[in-house]
Amino acid sequence: MTDQHARQVSGFSGDPVARTPNLDRLAESSVRFDAAVCANPVCTASRMTMLTAKEAHRCAAWNNHWIIFPEHLTWPQHFADHGYRTCLVGKMHFGGRDQMHGFQLRPYGDLRHGLGHQPEPLEMFPGYAHAKSAGVTQIPESLLQDVVVSRESLAFVREHVADRPEQPWFLCASYGRPHSPLTTPGRFLRRYRDRVPAAADEDRDPDTLDPYAARLRSKNLDADLTPEERRRGREAYYACVEFVDECIGELIDGLARDGLLDNTIIIYTSDHGEMGSVHGLWGKAIYYEQAIGVPLLMSGPGIVGAGRTLAAPISLVDLFPTTCSLAGLPVPEGLDGVDWSDVLTRTDSVKPPRQHVFSAYLAYGIRIQHHARAVESERAAAMRLVRDERWKYVDIERASPLLFDMQHDPDELVNCADQPEHRERCTHYQQLIDEQGLWADIHRRLAEDQARVPELSSGLKPTTPNQYQLPDGRTFDAEESLYSARWLYLPREATGGIIPQQWG
Repeated sequence: MTDQHARQVSGFSGDPVARTPNLDRLAESSVRFDAAVCANPVCTASRMTMLTAKEAHRCAAWNNHWIIFPEHLTWPQHFADHGYRTCLVGKMHFGGRDQMHGFQLRPYGDLRHGLGHQPEPLEMFPGYAHAKSAGVTQIPESLLQDVVVSRESLAFVREHVADRPEQPWFLCASYGRPHSPLTTPGRFLRRYRDRVPAAADEDRDPDTLDPYAARLRSKNLDADLTPEERRRGREAYYACVEFVDECIGELIDGLARDGLLDNTIIIYTSDHGEMGSVHGLWGKAIYYEQAIGVPLLMSGPGIVGAGRTLAAPISLVDLFPTTCSLAGLPVPEGLDGVDWSDVLTRTDSVKPPRQHVFSAYLAYGIRIQHHARAVESERAAAMRLVRDERWKYVDIERASPLLFDMQHDPDELVNCADQPEHRERCTHYQQLIDEQGLWADIHRRLAEDQARVPELSSGLKPTTPNQYQLPDGRTFDAEESLYSARWLYLPREATGGIIPQQWG
């Protein structure tokens, strides 16, 4: 699993510039879903919905930094309950005291709420920039999170198989890139210098955006990029995609050399996408396909039709029940996700188990102080959408809805919602959304869930982004030395204290 990988930016999806040889090779042996969607286009919320197989409003996945409440059975916990040894390596962005949620082992990752991403430039720690700081990494390659994730993932599987060869294993290798900071070793950046074309409609007049997109752009820290910064930001994003592809290749090749993939289901996906200057927008948290769409490849025993592509929409909430069936485990009751195993294990014409998928985002749902945070009464600060194979309908709180014809308008430029011939279609889609609850219901549930947060919070302050966990449960910072070595900042008004390093 990667972070913020737009499905369009990969060789297997047809991008003529992106180099993803390892994922392309995996795609050749996989079933590929071309309309995979996350249930909430931000990190924590998307991962919460995926792990619980429940829509955002049913598992308190309101935005970043939220907590999986203990009553929710998670995907790794279910596999652990049925004899699997479960392990998470890398970023997961859990909120709250419980940093495991069914994973029995976490040898490396963001165990102290540090978000996982290694800030760059180093002197910007604990923050980091986005496109404005795109460039060559300052961090030694052996310490880069994505390199460590592959190394520790290999170590877990090899040690487990050597120690408990009869026990099945469940591993989530969770990489931080291509999420910002947009930095990589220099060899990747040089490959894309002046080769990445401008994004579609990136010079769009902000006045032509609908109220939701206009609000998001006004809050976006990359809204004022110069043309040069936009170009370098997109180049760096492509470089990050290729860098993490190389890391994934090292993991897959290492497992293959040891004969550990013969009876193994492999899934590649990401938690959400990245706008990358399309429509003049950066980041996620919006209804456009670049943000809600994710790559999704699945291969392994019983999955047939290598190289097949499926156009039917699938949600990340479907992975939990689907893998249960593929592994011969019972599918728990009460999940919103549906089982796609029949489609994966048969090449004849099998009707997809769902016709539409949902996604949602609430700007006022963020649990921390944030530049993009909103108040609940603010106009166009939340959206919910439903997407089927052809149409995408977006319900914007306190603003007019949107309707896009994904077949004839894949760039989502023309809003069809106001056209009389689509009035009945819009009514139908609005009913599907309202069946999950009206906006008043959403606000009530949010308030109820907010009241539960204090009792589940850890009370710990974040340290550096990632930690190692010892077998006895103790943790220690993986990057303390890296960030303590930065140049110290001394405010101008200070008249005494440690001599600042930048002055010698």
